[in-house]
Amino acid sequence: MPQYGWHVNINNCIACRACEGGCKQEFLLPVGMRRRFVVVQEGTSQGKPYRRHITMACMHCEKPACAIACPVGRYWKDDASNADLRAAFGMNGNPETGLVLIKPSKAEDPVNGVDCIRCKRCVAACPYGAPRFDETNRYTDKCTGCYHRLFNPSLPPERRKPSCVLTCTALTLHFDDLATIDGGTYGTANRTTGAPSGAQEIADPSLTNPSVRFTPQKNIP
Repeated sequence: MPQYGWHVNINNCIACRACEGGCKQEFLLPVGMRRRFVVVQEGTSQGKPYRRHITMACMHCEKPACAIACPVGRYWKDDASNADLRAAFGMNGNPETGLVLIKPSKAEDPVNGVDCIRCKRCVAACPYGAPRFDETNRYTDKCTGCYHRLFNPSLPPERRKPSCVLTCTALTLHFDDLATIDGGTYGTANRTTGAPSGAQEIADPSLTNPSVRFTPQKNIP
């Protein structure tokens, strides 16, 4: 089964936050709500100061903690185990992505929709801080990989990417099938499936097997 995910080259990130802005504009997110966010870290390495920027969002994990924790089953993975949902949401014509998606509300889909009950268990369970509670709209929200763009025939092929990738000015972010990413298309130097050491905001990847690959910043442990 294909699994889509991220390659993040931390060397390139300049903390311009264009990825944050592109995401907010794409989904018209209210003030204070972010699906993608940039973590800024400062410290010393070998006696020299450093500053590191790590762009973060939902990792679309193999074992998503948010889906396990949600008592009403609002989160689901786009894979063969959910063929009924793929058919119900008109996704059968698209390849499986492995993305962790959010079911529409009951008002949007009375049959397959699920309303957030605001328990915030997904917020507590996610080791990456991806689900956020939207205080304006009163429900939890997170990155869905801009699924609505990926297979949209009205967009030219080069625009069928998440908005954060399209707006990243430094080519830090790439989004693709992990098989393609692991094949070296976006570079392989010092790439790791785990968090860069010292990145406290990024949990042990063995917990959920996140779909992300990092190229750590040079000369920083």
